[in-house]
Amino acid sequence: MLSTVLDRKAEKRFALVDCNNFYVSCERLFNPALKGKPVVVLSNNDGCVVARSQEVKDLGIKMGIPVFRIYELIKRYDVQVYSSNYSLYGDLSGRVMSTLAYFAPDVEIYSIDEAFIDLSGFRYRDLTEYGNEIRQRVLQWVGIPVSVGIAPTKTLAKLANLIAKKSSSGVFDLSVYPSIDEILSQVDVDDIWGIGLKYASWLRERGINTALQLKNADESLIRKKMGIVGVKLQLELRGESCLAMELLDNPKKGTCVSRSFPQSIDTLPELKEAIASFTHRAAEKLRRQKQAASVITVFARTSPFRDNFYSNSATAELDLSTNYTIELSRVAAQLTESIYRKGQNFKKAGVIMTGLVSEKQVQGNLFDVSNDEEKQRSRNLMSVMDAINEIYGRDTLRFASTGVMQVWKTKSEQRSPKYTTCWQDLLEVS
Repeated sequence: MLSTVLDRKAEKRFALVDCNNFYVSCERLFNPALKGKPVVVLSNNDGCVVARSQEVKDLGIKMGIPVFRIYELIKRYDVQVYSSNYSLYGDLSGRVMSTLAYFAPDVEIYSIDEAFIDLSGFRYRDLTEYGNEIRQRVLQWVGIPVSVGIAPTKTLAKLANLIAKKSSSGVFDLSVYPSIDEILSQVDVDDIWGIGLKYASWLRERGINTALQLKNADESLIRKKMGIVGVKLQLELRGESCLAMELLDNPKKGTCVSRSFPQSIDTLPELKEAIASFTHRAAEKLRRQKQAASVITVFARTSPFRDNFYSNSATAELDLSTNYTIELSRVAAQLTESIYRKGQNFKKAGVIMTGLVSEKQVQGNLFDVSNDEEKQRSRNLMSVMDAINEIYGRDTLRFASTGVMQVWKTKSEQRSPKYTTCWQDLLEVS
């Protein structure tokens, strides 16, 4: 009897809450006329499809397809096309995650539109009913539809969510399903969380085509190819929880800001402006993460689809780790000069910050001649600049080195208003 009680106490229950067609749902929230219509959201520079409504999926339009290849379909079926509006999406994502925190003490934000919830302490409730309550609350408070998949492990919760998306209720509890193996036999190995194209191809070559076959596969074979990660995946498919909730953000090992240009740039001043802007953004990220960089890399390349393809990068190790924009921009400008080649039409460039450390644990340098007062002034300047940009919008204050005209700036010709993050874009009701 005691062992039975302990076993029940050891049972785990996870819910994966996933926003349905998130970017499209965000657009529909402030434009209800889009409901029921085919909608796509495009990547930077309006290049490729990165989000699709169900109506678009039914037309056979694939994720990631370049938009120029589907112009005919867009015109024929009156597909509504939008540029990415990351300010809006990020704000609504934060609202969704804040709402989920009302339902359980432990919430792991997995991506902008997904989160795991630990429901182990709620397993004596009807979790399907609880999942419906979660859906209704998020829809009422934020306006975003979600699907909820519930299972004894995070891997199975991912699979349960796939089923939930196809169900009319939007909730599926795999832990009460009579035969989990029946479900696993219908899931392609490609659709398992953590199985990429390379592993999927390797598994199929050995006759492992479904989640059920992976679950029952020879453990030594899986361990030899996929290591302990593969073994944990098998155990998760068997209902044994091996992946704990990750409630704390792991320190980032690097920060990258890069963009493709809407039109090629061929002059050094324009390239330096673009790199300065990317450095400005990377420094903001570092300060937000409370980190400093000790290594900076700058890269630029021409279009790989044209003749005489050119790509180059340069790296510098800083004497003192920093997140001070002016210092990072100075080094980035020098690196840009070293990789620039006259006559080349650059189509993409970027900045990578590595060797990241906590800004409170920066290793001093014997030859550092700056004093504490200068460093404090630099920190104060960045704090004020970040605060103003946070309140009044990105780039309200920026350095002149980032340019004025910015001909290289990302194209977003069909972006919707920033309804929740910009005063000028607030909805007006008459």
